Amino acid sequence: MKCNIYCRVLKNVANNKYLEFSKYEGSQHIASEFSIYHILRVIEDNDVKKILEIGLGIGTVPSAVFQCFRESVEYSGTEANKFCLESLKHNLKGESIKVYNDINTADLTQKFDLIIVDGKDGNLKKLMYSLSKRAIVMIEGDRKDQTTEMRSIFKKSLYVHLISGQKNHPDGPFDDNSWQGGIKVFYINPTFSQKISWMQQKIRTKFVYFKRKKLGK
Repeated sequence: MKCNIYCRVLKNVANNKYLEFSKYEGSQHIASEFSIYHILRVIEDNDVKKILEIGLGIGTVPSAVFQCFRESVEYSGTEANKFCLESLKHNLKGESIKVYNDINTADLTQKFDLIIVDGKDGNLKKLMYSLSKRAIVMIEGDRKDQTTEMRSIFKKSLYVHLISGQKNHPDGPFDDNSWQGGIKVFYINPTFSQKISWMQQKIRTKFVYFKRKKLGK
């Protein structure tokens, strides 16, 4: 995934949205700057049109997505927490987003190009019938249980765990001595271009692991 001018634009959006939402109540659970950027890259590189986010939180990711792709994407998500639901009304005011209580109540008759798992829900298997042919699933943060479940559901997918080589921003809610949180990517039925992206991401990840190991952190 060669970086270009638009790549730098997406990085700026990710940085600005991360810092914006860092100031909001509930920011201790927002997506990392690194994760936001890679979600935007996946949308751009794969011409994503329909998105479902499991666990909308206070709206960091959809806010960034709407800034870049407002005219071209349809965004849906699940959220049950009352505080988060009120925060979404304020933080995403004026944006067109469908919010469901959970996967059971979501409209799964449509086919999503991208599913972002950013919260807990015990019904992830139901998503396997709601994916487009070129769909991608991304899991934000650690979430080992969800990762294990997705790997068992989509056994033929190509999987990569993207990690950051940058520390957290000092003005954010996380320890600036720690690495930015990573994101896991599943190419469900990989196209040729997705296979290329996956290979590039695997190689890059090895270099970042080496860098972090060399630094001893």
